[in-house]
Amino acid sequence: MSEDTLGSTPPPPPTPPEPPVRPPTPVTRKWHGPSLVWLVPIVALAVGVALLIRAVLSTGPQVTIDFHSASGLRPGKTEVRYKEVVVGRVEAVTLSEKRDHVQVTVRLDRSVSNIAVEDTRFWVVRPRIDTAGVSGIETLFSGAYIGVDAGESTKQKRHFTGLENPPFVLRGEPGRGFVLRTEDLGSLDVGSPILYKRNRVGRVVGYNLDPLIDELSVQIFIEAPYDKLVNSQTRFWNASGVEVSLNSSGLKVDTQTLASVISGGISFERPQGTQGLPPASDGSRFKLFSDRKSALAPPDGPPLRVRMVFDQSVRGLDIDAPVDFLGIEIGVIRAIRLDYDGKRKRFPVEVEAEIYPTRLGAVRDSMRQDGDDDKRRDTTLLQRLVQNGLRAQARTGNLLTGQMYVALDFPGKVQKAELDTSTAIPAIPTVPGTLADVQPQIAEIVAKVNKVPFDEIGRNLNETLAQANQAISQLRPEAQASLAEVRRTLQSVQETLQRADRSLLDPSAPIQRNAEQTLQDLQRAAQSLRVLTDYLQRHPESLLRGKPDDAKIPASPERR
Repeated sequence: MSEDTLGSTPPPPPTPPEPPVRPPTPVTRKWHGPSLVWLVPIVALAVGVALLIRAVLSTGPQVTIDFHSASGLRPGKTEVRYKEVVVGRVEAVTLSEKRDHVQVTVRLDRSVSNIAVEDTRFWVVRPRIDTAGVSGIETLFSGAYIGVDAGESTKQKRHFTGLENPPFVLRGEPGRGFVLRTEDLGSLDVGSPILYKRNRVGRVVGYNLDPLIDELSVQIFIEAPYDKLVNSQTRFWNASGVEVSLNSSGLKVDTQTLASVISGGISFERPQGTQGLPPASDGSRFKLFSDRKSALAPPDGPPLRVRMVFDQSVRGLDIDAPVDFLGIEIGVIRAIRLDYDGKRKRFPVEVEAEIYPTRLGAVRDSMRQDGDDDKRRDTTLLQRLVQNGLRAQARTGNLLTGQMYVALDFPGKVQKAELDTSTAIPAIPTVPGTLADVQPQIAEIVAKVNKVPFDEIGRNLNETLAQANQAISQLRPEAQASLAEVRRTLQSVQETLQRADRSLLDPSAPIQRNAEQTLQDLQRAAQSLRVLTDYLQRHPESLLRGKPDDAKIPASPERR
């Protein structure tokens, strides 16, 4: 036995093993509803439905627009703009069944769903250069888009026909529109400018021809605030192109702005004293005159038709040529007809004109008789003027061009005549024109000159010269020697004159050099005499004492 075993305490009794730990028993609860596996799809479905509802609520109507071309239109990219605000987008571009146009499907925003009404207009905004100017430049970078002009109708519409060009007047644009009546459109076109003092204030927005009255109606739009310049007395005239008139009054050139020269235009102006009138109402109608002169002329009143029969040629007298009374234009020529006078067997020319008696002013008021019928009163006035010697005379207004006009004047000694009122149009008696008076005189002079026997004179002169030659050839030898001597003498005189010319007039001639030297000496002598005279005036005592010695020049410091 060992020492460790003898001296140590007995070992403790072994501990009994611990009982095994039993695992916890799970607590189970019984679920009576659907399985939670379906929760995720249900939530996803709810989110999808919410998004769908939101999309439906935020999506506007879908409209279809027909255009001739789909140039520049891209599905999903091309925008629809109203007043430069994006209100929709192109969804699809397809061809029509007949393939004659394209159908553009557009989805509008719900906020502007009310613009899809009957009178709404759509057009494609592209870069354009026309009579109205340059537009759509910004689309060069951003691409074309569809413009909208919202209508005012309450009737919904889903199918539209697009405009090929932008409308010239948008709804709500400030300004007013007017209508101009004219018989000739000239070079005017839609988009032509409206000018006031050569400043663009509006544009032509349309025109149409009324076949019933054979008259054109031109619709114009004056932008605000310039629309206030138009009142009931405003005059409009055609300012298209360059107006060059060459008539009996001479050459006249009138132009407006460069734009009106190219594309035509209309100008307007208010007559003096009418600036304070209230502005004209929207849609007022005015007359479009052909030029500024006729537009601003005072009111002519009703014209009076008259006839004038001339027995002379009226070459140079044209339609619209003026008719003046003592230099004042009171009418225009309307017709020129050739007639036949069977009694005289002549071919007179009948000229029909319109004269405006109101242009006579105070003359009309002082000589016109009382009455209510203005035409009868004007005819009576004309009759009285004819009794006092009034006659019509075709005169040349421009000698360069030969243009003629008709003058109503009192030529002086004329035969008594009356105003012919046997026809519906009274006839004013005429007298030959001034050129017509000169022509017979020229013809008479020419006739007298023709009577001069130039042929006989020529023959006699030839005979005389022949006789002179014959006489000279028959001279005696002494006479011929004398003639030769005379010839030599003349040659000697000619040579002498040539020598004198060289001696006197040639610049290098001695006489000229001597004369020039003498003149220079005289000039120097005159200068010396002038100096002497000046000196004697300052020193008269020198005549007795002589000229004093000149003052000595002081020595320089160096010499000292």
